[in-house]
Amino acid sequence: MANYINVHVHRGKSGISPGKEWYDVYTMEPFENNRANRDIINQLSKYFNIDYRSIEIARGPTSRKKVIKIND
Repeated sequence: MANYINVHVHRGKSGISPGKEWYDVYTMEPFENNRANRDIINQLSKYFNIDYRSIEIARGPTSRKKVIKIND
């Protein structure tokens, strides 16, 4: 069963701030060559204490607003 979360990406010091509808994820990585997306996935895997391979971007790979799919 997969879970979906909404993520809003910001530039700034790395970290995750949970909200009511969105998780605000901050990254220092540039938005080039998929580096920011990889950093977001790594941060979420540490935050939820799951393997990074079970996380994928379901919608919005080039947008700051993303839908993340977490596979169980």
